[in-house]
Amino acid sequence: MRTALASRFDQPANTKCHTMPEIGKVLRTRRRELGYTQAQVAGLCGFSRQLIGDIERGRASVDIGKVMDYATGIGVDFVMSIRGKRDE
Repeated sequence: MRTALASRFDQPANTKCHTMPEIGKVLRTRRRELGYTQAQVAGLCGFSRQLIGDIERGRASVDIGKVMDYATGIGVDFVMSIRGKRDE
């Protein structure tokens, strides 16, 4: 999904998320900052409004690919960091 996005994002740029509900909260906050309703974002993504709601509530059964597509569409990137050292 490609849309014209507002450059304003009040959430810290490096928010750590360890659970689906935490990811959902970040995505909900971003959507609201952009001024979109769930229905509008669903239409732009080609998803149902129900799926957007499930993602924002952090339902574990949601396909991670759809979560990433939604996030990308509203200007949220996933960055992975590796903790600890590899045993040698």
